[in-house]
Amino acid sequence: MQNSFMGKKERTKFELFKSIVFSKSGLSFNDLLLKYGLTKSTLSRYLHELVQEVEEAFEEKVQLSQNVQTGLYQIETQEAYSIGYLIDYLHLFYVEKSGVFFILDVLLKKRYISIEAMALDLHMSSSSVYKQLRELKQMVAPFGGKISFNQLTSPLTGNEIGIRLFSFFSYWSVFKSTEFDNKNYPESWLELKEFEGYFDHASSLSESQKAKLRFIQLITLKRALWQKNYIEPSKEFLADIAYFDNKDMELLPLLKNLLTNEQYQKERALLVYATRGLIYNLDSLETKKKIVQDYQQSSLEIAAYTTKLMSEVQKEFKLDYTEEGFTNFYFYLLILLIYIKHINMDISGYYKNGLSFLPMIDYNEVNENILQRIAEIVGRQDFYPKINKQSLPGVMAILSLTIYSGIYLNKKLGYIQICVIFNNSLILADNIKKAILDVYNQERIIFTNDVMAADLVISDSYEAVAPQTEHFYFDEQLNPEQWKQMLDVINQIFYRTIF
Repeated sequence: MQNSFMGKKERTKFELFKSIVFSKSGLSFNDLLLKYGLTKSTLSRYLHELVQEVEEAFEEKVQLSQNVQTGLYQIETQEAYSIGYLIDYLHLFYVEKSGVFFILDVLLKKRYISIEAMALDLHMSSSSVYKQLRELKQMVAPFGGKISFNQLTSPLTGNEIGIRLFSFFSYWSVFKSTEFDNKNYPESWLELKEFEGYFDHASSLSESQKAKLRFIQLITLKRALWQKNYIEPSKEFLADIAYFDNKDMELLPLLKNLLTNEQYQKERALLVYATRGLIYNLDSLETKKKIVQDYQQSSLEIAAYTTKLMSEVQKEFKLDYTEEGFTNFYFYLLILLIYIKHINMDISGYYKNGLSFLPMIDYNEVNENILQRIAEIVGRQDFYPKINKQSLPGVMAILSLTIYSGIYLNKKLGYIQICVIFNNSLILADNIKKAILDVYNQERIIFTNDVMAADLVISDSYEAVAPQTEHFYFDEQLNPEQWKQMLDVINQIFYRTIF
């Protein structure tokens, strides 16, 4: 992650930790040496420091140790922690030691008249504060923000929507759903009932969804109420997001009571639009359909952009849109195109693994061709020349991934043919078939008796099969590992047919 608030050394140690956590049986020194290209002395020093820092971060409840017998580095825990917990908390541990995030956190909580005054209050040298501020300025610049000590309210000035986005992504990338220091905020600012109650799935939101909502609420209240920094969206922007506010419900009464009605309506309009672009699955399919239909029936330019782009994608990739697939694709594409039209900032640096397609698909010639065709379609759109050149690479990556995902949502998947032959126990062949149907979508599995027509042959004996046919040799029916391996083979075939 480009904007991780960690120094290069801490980022490397964090990546080492993640690799060890994700390994099932641990990793050797040589494994890590090859993966990260470090010198032996550097890797040895980093691992030594990592052992101590893991103990410190988790208060000795988690240890990184080297197995005496195997020499493998492994994670040992006193409690059953999830991988996500281990990774997020060590990430937080490193970030909290970061001078850059420390300075950002202080700037968002306090007001200083000068850098010298800030350095004095923090017991830091002015040169050290200057250094951290320089890096922070580089991070906020793509969001249209600046750092100034001449303002009466907040040292973060410039594009107000950009500053709020920067604040959200910064705090979310650091804390996620881990513990957040909220002592600087009134209790009423932490209560989410009114905010989350606006959305359909309020009663079943996860911890991460609630954490995102809380950051959005805190940032909005602080910027608007404490620091008197108000958003000023254009009339066209407000018109383009109007249909996202489709419920006659009170939203953040604190804002309504303390702002003018005009300013409150602007804040409300941005909140109901932006929150849907930042948090997954707040709305039911019925609500999404209503929003999509309102836009389709409107005369808005942004709706025409969305319809035209989806039509060209459908034609190019011969898609047969399902009702649900069309609704979801239109909904998310619309949110993104509004963002491109009116906000147009590159936020790709805050994606945890960057915006590489590698975690999602095999980046082979077929998929490279698909992404090239997507790029050509986008390049023909009326909105394309309006994308800021500086933000183009990041914006295009997000847009391409959204379109690729929309294609997948509406792609009619094929089926695989499986031939099962079991000679040692005749009834076991039917058991194997039932086990497969218990796991997989029955519409995508066809059992055949023709070995030569099958995509996969499962047998306890040698079979002559076609060159392209997979043959799984299944001869130990009481071995659970063989059942798992059989399902792994089916997974691999499905993966190839999907991507």
